[in-house]
Amino acid sequence: MTDHDEATDVSVPPTELPLLTYGITPPKRSWDPERVAEVAARQAARIRALPVDGLVIYDLQDESARTEVPRPFPFEPCQDPVTYAYEHLAAVEVPRIVYRCVAPLDAPSLTDSLQRLETHGGSTVLVGAASRHQDTQLSLPAAYGLHAEVAPSLPLGGVLIAERHREARAEHERVLRKVGRGCRFFISQAVYAAEDTRNVLSDLAYRCEDLGVPVPRVLVTLTPCGSERTLTFLRWLGVAVPPWLENELLRSPDTLATSIDVCTEVFADLHGFAAGLGIELGCNVESVSLRRDEIDASVALVERVATIIGRSGAPAATTATDDPRSA
Repeated sequence: MTDHDEATDVSVPPTELPLLTYGITPPKRSWDPERVAEVAARQAARIRALPVDGLVIYDLQDESARTEVPRPFPFEPCQDPVTYAYEHLAAVEVPRIVYRCVAPLDAPSLTDSLQRLETHGGSTVLVGAASRHQDTQLSLPAAYGLHAEVAPSLPLGGVLIAERHREARAEHERVLRKVGRGCRFFISQAVYAAEDTRNVLSDLAYRCEDLGVPVPRVLVTLTPCGSERTLTFLRWLGVAVPPWLENELLRSPDTLATSIDVCTEVFADLHGFAAGLGIELGCNVESVSLRRDEIDASVALVERVATIIGRSGAPAATTATDDPRSA
């Protein structure tokens, strides 16, 4: 199937999908079972107290081939995300969305993951290679084909990166090609620059209007930033942080509080903008830090977002002291 053909096959049936999710990474593969169990128990208690209707479990790959800039933190492989989602976090009742980085997987391994997720009633986001220079066993198109073959009823999602829209202005077309491959929803890269996401949402909404198809669910990812080190890692990942905002964060007497305020303002702006386009915009709040203050900040951010989207009756959040870091 050509890109052109994929772009025209974008009609998908309405699907009940989460509107507010909480994103975490599994513990490191090198951690002993006791530490993994302890972290899982704390995460489960925290998630059960949050007003979220979905849990995102990330799958990590070494993205060093994407850039010549040295990685700020050493890469460490994590536990299998499907196993962690359903065995270690069995006490969590909300639906799971599990990322799978397909480049290092062979077809049998991905098939196993997809079928396990389908059996559990979960969803998945398939992620391709970080760079064309990365060694791969499976390409993203091949992974989409495998999904259609072995687990067609498993809800499939994709990644939206607004920063890619700046030069080619084609991220919305990439989204629609992925819809043609079976994607029903999209989760963005962390957002600190609302303008890029506004541009993608606008082009996506009007392109869908021209085609006569619904706009797929989009979850905007927000992540707390409490230090210059975290900010450096965000930039390394390709997250656009405007110079004025870097100044505000680094010169603030409370970097973390400033970042939470900025994230709240960014989502409120995008939520209102999307509503004007007829899009019900969702949010994914990340908690991918070992730092207690950044973990607590993610909880506070979920509460703020819940207010923006009109979700009331949120239970009181618990405080966690440990959480695996994506870095």
